[in-house]
Amino acid sequence: MITDKRKTWLVWAGVSLSLVLAGCATTGYRAHPQLETRAKDVRTAALISPDIKVYELTTGGVRELRDDWCSKGKENVQEATLQYLQDKLANVKPTAVSKETEEELEEVYALYRAVSASIQLHVYGPYEFPEKKKNFDYSVGSIQRVLQHLGADVLVLVYGYDEISTSGRKALQAGAVAVGLLAGVVVVPRGGITQVSAGIVDASGSILWYNVKRSAGGCDLRDRESAARLLAEIFSDLPRFRK
Repeated sequence: MITDKRKTWLVWAGVSLSLVLAGCATTGYRAHPQLETRAKDVRTAALISPDIKVYELTTGGVRELRDDWCSKGKENVQEATLQYLQDKLANVKPTAVSKETEEELEEVYALYRAVSASIQLHVYGPYEFPEKKKNFDYSVGSIQRVLQHLGADVLVLVYGYDEISTSGRKALQAGAVAVGLLAGVVVVPRGGITQVSAGIVDASGSILWYNVKRSAGGCDLRDRESAARLLAEIFSDLPRFRK
């Protein structure tokens, strides 16, 4: 059950995320100050199904969620995540969610989305907190019981979304660019945005490692190779945990 305090977090996160989407730069991973020490105790990592939303971006700029695209996006992202983590994390395994832990994991993901929004606002910008950049210490609250059920030391959370422009929108944008060129005006079309973040969380709830990547029209999570390229960028700087 989500407490009132945590509900407040989620409401705040919605506002924060809308600001994030207005355009903040996302470059470089962030790590907990005690990452090196805590990583030595990690033997098993649980990877649950990524939280991926794929939208169709209409000619008028309206986002419409496509369940079939979401399923494909989740599949590609999980496959790529597992591929890149196998060489970095100790005994990483995709984990099926039981009814016993389903509600708790939904809450963990909800809190992770809220914390992720805060990280993007205050660590990556546009409203940077110098102390947060210097001392990356974020938490989703204790997940010890969840990890005990999953038989793991850390939990890998992957969250993101993708906007796929319709052919009509692409044609409209191309026309706008052409008209702009004739008028001597540079028109920069707004393509679909892809954004994916990944976090590794220990039993205390601390985010030991975090990274986020954003692409404007250059990625399609429905495509296996495209998703793999984006996840390769995200995990390229992940240090090796104890084998």
